Amino acid sequence: MSPAVPRELKRRVEALRRLRDSGLARVPEDPVEFAVEFLSWRPFPYQVDLLTDPSPRICVCAARQVGKSTTAAAKVLHLCLTRSGSRGLVVAPTLRQSALFLERVEELLKSSRAGHSLVAGRDRTSVRFVNGSRVVALPSGRFGHTIRGFTADLVVVDEAAFVPEEVITQALMPQVATTGGSFLMISTPWDKNHVFYRCFTSGDWSVKRWPVSVCPLVPSGFVEEQRGLIGDEAFRREYLAEFVEDAASFFSADLIRKCVDDYDPQPSGDADLTAGFDWGGRSDPNALVVVERRGDALRVVHVESWMSDSYTYSASRVARLQREVGFRVALEEIGAGLLIREQLESYGVEVIGVGPAEVERTMLLIRVLMESGRLRMYLDSRLIDSLRAVKHERTKGGRVRFHHDPGTHDDLARALALAAWGATVSGSGSTASLLEA
Repeated sequence: MSPAVPRELKRRVEALRRLRDSGLARVPEDPVEFAVEFLSWRPFPYQVDLLTDPSPRICVCAARQVGKSTTAAAKVLHLCLTRSGSRGLVVAPTLRQSALFLERVEELLKSSRAGHSLVAGRDRTSVRFVNGSRVVALPSGRFGHTIRGFTADLVVVDEAAFVPEEVITQALMPQVATTGGSFLMISTPWDKNHVFYRCFTSGDWSVKRWPVSVCPLVPSGFVEEQRGLIGDEAFRREYLAEFVEDAASFFSADLIRKCVDDYDPQPSGDADLTAGFDWGGRSDPNALVVVERRGDALRVVHVESWMSDSYTYSASRVARLQREVGFRVALEEIGAGLLIREQLESYGVEVIGVGPAEVERTMLLIRVLMESGRLRMYLDSRLIDSLRAVKHERTKGGRVRFHHDPGTHDDLARALALAAWGATVSGSGSTASLLEA
């Protein structure tokens, strides 16, 4: 007998067993009973409010660490397990985030004594149930090509503020048009120039705001510590769930979002790589950003930061990564930068010095590249927060002066600016050619 026959027979027997067990599993119609009795998960009052909301259009503006993804996962599961043949579609800005959401679904099922008997199969992007229902989790991409053509009974857009508006309005919303399904957007706030904000302020949507204070699991001491560490604007966005106007920011929230792509940040084999290194000193982090140049476009492939006031340690850390990956390093030749350059060159690292007169221009360069779509970055919250922290003002002489508010850090933004500058003045490129392309 072929080895394939017993395996096929075993799969059929397992499917029959699951079908039998599923008939014995009672799935409560009440969403709160479903959460408590079936999933063994006890939601807080604000989560109950979402679970029991029957509105076809719901928009939740939530702080970080309040359990928004868990609540949305439970809502999708309740639909799929109580309505045979239904489909829940979950879309997030990146493949990693959509995969994490699917993991949250599976974690809830594992906590259920009967949940495993209702699962018919799993793959990388979906969980299928014996009643014909299915949960599918996918990344949005820049244009929504991979999610067009679906129909769904419930669409969940996780971290909706970072999903391109055109994907939400043109690819996702039509998916519930023929099914009479529901649409749920849930996200930390970002900016007001996006469909997420417009829906949150619309009278046609059921809207909810979850500041961190709604969640009893987050200690008040931690919250106060974050208030002092990340600056007022970021704190209001991420912990108070407020939309914050930021007219002084050099990089607008909308511009940053348009530069974010979903890709694997690994350099290709023949990549032309340049790193920007910003020395932090005693009070600020050291920051390193590596970009890959392809023609007239740059792509971020590595981001890291660390605290150390030893330039010897920091230089050796940069040199170790340089030996692994291979890149030239651009850094400011100001103060300790001169000593760091000597240290890096002693390790055999090619260094591009950026003088005091050029530092201002590095920020101008990356904004030009961002506005022209020639600088792409993956969704790294540290880099994005750092870009958002860069403030600017005009001096009496007409120049642009850059600064950042107390409690915020622009180190990674400066490292990115240095990397972009270095990528244009070395190798076959030039700053002028990249700006004029």
